[in-house]
Amino acid sequence: MQILINISFSFMLMFWPIMLMMSPMMLDAPGSENDIGNIALMMIILCYPIGLFILLWLFGGRYLGMGGLKLAAISVFVIAIAFSVFGYFGKLINLQKGIANTGYSVVGGKVYFGGAFIEAADGGSFKMIDKEVHHYSASDYALDKHYLYCNGKRVEGASNDKLRKIFISQDTYLLNSTQVIYGCNILPGAQPDNFGGFDGYAGWTHSLNGDHYMVFSYGLPLPAVDKATFTPLSDEVAKDKEHIFERQSHILAEADTATFALMENSDFAKDKNHIYYIATKLPFAVKDADPGSFEILERGYAKDKNSVYRVHQYQSVEKLKQADVASFEATQYDAATKSEARDANHYYFAGKVVGER
Repeated sequence: MQILINISFSFMLMFWPIMLMMSPMMLDAPGSENDIGNIALMMIILCYPIGLFILLWLFGGRYLGMGGLKLAAISVFVIAIAFSVFGYFGKLINLQKGIANTGYSVVGGKVYFGGAFIEAADGGSFKMIDKEVHHYSASDYALDKHYLYCNGKRVEGASNDKLRKIFISQDTYLLNSTQVIYGCNILPGAQPDNFGGFDGYAGWTHSLNGDHYMVFSYGLPLPAVDKATFTPLSDEVAKDKEHIFERQSHILAEADTATFALMENSDFAKDKNHIYYIATKLPFAVKDADPGSFEILERGYAKDKNSVYRVHQYQSVEKLKQADVASFEATQYDAATKSEARDANHYYFAGKVVGER
């Protein structure tokens, strides 16, 4: 019987650390961290080892040579430490005081964000700036009679006078009479009277400051760009007559900008001379690839009139020397041959030959 008790209790207790580590997921839903009942229920569930050992004590049993009451006391100590480390006691205390654990709250003339006190904020004039929930990039903005706040911190140098919001794609921007604010930062040099975006592209914005044409990628200023030819190609890549940009950085200095274009899956691009792999930290030209016949296949494969290629870990593009170009095709994974591609002679997996045909 004692062996059965030890096995049963060990099996039930082994799930407790897993449940503890997964417990923050129970608070992922919007507003769940501000629901005292939800937090209390989660904590009660995590206390189940205490109940198990009390039952063991009531029935006079032992586990690993120790009595149930002693094990229950040890469990209380361990669980209390875990709740402290995960901040669950603090969340309960906040809610009992009326302080929200997420977002802003004003209690007793004091302002809090995420349960933390904002020392500089004026509770009497403090108010949130409403945000539409479908704009997922919108920061938690608020203001008082002195300052603008973003995610509980002052936006240094920002004026909160005559603030208004605009939405460019799914990104939120705050404008006042002299400034443009994105996230928690003022966009340097951006002018609110001519600030705007590029139709169909998130992140790319522009402004004219005197004679200086400015472009921003997700709030970061690009080096000098040519106004007449600047063109976004995706949310991450753009070009003008002299440069290719990936966000705010120059890439592929050797590319012919006039003919440069992204291919269908945006991992590859091409110009009149080269094929480029750009889904990596340092984009590069694919050696010997023919831009006129290059086509992208499934499962990281591609081919042109001369060769078959395979992308490896978003870092390199390998030429498959044994592949027969004319008959090569990417397929669904086939368990019988343990392959994901084939040609007239071989089966392939991850760019390697795994069998003969």
